[in-house]
Amino acid sequence: MKNLNDISIFFIIGRPRTGTSLLRTLFDAHPNVNIPLECQFMIDFYPKYGTIKKWTERQIFSFLKELEKELFFDYWTIDMDKLQKNLLNQKEELDYATVCKMVIFHYQSFFNDKQVVLLGDKNPGYTIYTEKLLKIFPEAKFIFINRDYRDNFISLKKVDFELPFISMVTYKWKYFYRSFLKARQKQPDKYYYIRYEDLVAHPKEQFGKLCDFLGIAHNQKVFEFYKKADKIKKIYPEAQINKYHSALLKPITTEKVNIWKNSLSAGKIKMADYVAGKYAEMAGYNKSELKVGFKSALISSPGIAAGKLLYLLTAIVNLFPYKLRKLILSEGPLFLGNFYLRLFHPGKKVDHAAREDNYKKADLA
Repeated sequence: MKNLNDISIFFIIGRPRTGTSLLRTLFDAHPNVNIPLECQFMIDFYPKYGTIKKWTERQIFSFLKELEKELFFDYWTIDMDKLQKNLLNQKEELDYATVCKMVIFHYQSFFNDKQVVLLGDKNPGYTIYTEKLLKIFPEAKFIFINRDYRDNFISLKKVDFELPFISMVTYKWKYFYRSFLKARQKQPDKYYYIRYEDLVAHPKEQFGKLCDFLGIAHNQKVFEFYKKADKIKKIYPEAQINKYHSALLKPITTEKVNIWKNSLSAGKIKMADYVAGKYAEMAGYNKSELKVGFKSALISSPGIAAGKLLYLLTAIVNLFPYKLRKLILSEGPLFLGNFYLRLFHPGKKVDHAAREDNYKKADLA
């Protein structure tokens, strides 16, 4: 097995439904990169395991047991027996970063014949934890992919990832972008900014720049990722593919760019423009020519307040003891989802299976 200390790691971050999955798939198709499906175990497990310098068998067994229960991990193709054996063989030499890298290294990609020189991880929720990730992996780099905040709202609403309030969703978009800007200001060489619109319009050019940023070879075969559709269908249920991952079954197109222009009412556009404010232009997006007045500001205020409260609660929950934090993150989104449905869609209910189809940790993680 390779010395993982010699293999760097990078992270794909950004809001849900901004192209993070597309970008992950392109890197997954690269023969020199191993980047698994989304699973936020690195941050979730850090409070309990992050300070361990020399692991015991008991700690390794505990880690692996919790890993198998982690949200989305059941979608991974991974030989757990092999992972366990390698961890146990090196337990005296492990630190938390190496354990995490070993988990990613053992992920079995849809794409074969890999000579791995770089590890990756994609998770929208990691956007607000880049400083902690750099503490774990000092060599790490980050790719922040962004998308027009109005298109982002439409996409999120379509898949029921979040509450369908445009002021709240746009505030989250702004919060993530501001978090990225703040982090990049401290260590600009660690961060790369790319817009979804540029990626789908000029995929070869834009992906080539990303490869240069990460120090890996250009590879044109990555754009044939959709030819692995049969393997994707074996991992995900058909209904889930059709709703969440259909774009991964066909070549890259620009068909989802600027859909907001024909899908949003003037009122919603003005609310989104108001909430995004100066960050719209800073991110490379032009606000509409509609005049934003006092009414838009007033109607937007509850969503903004809810977004601020959400991230305040996130900061507070992160201070809780490990078990309590895990409990809140596991059951909290389910409670909030059912509360919303009782208010606006009586008779419907969010169950545990449906919950796994949502990015619950993008907001409370």
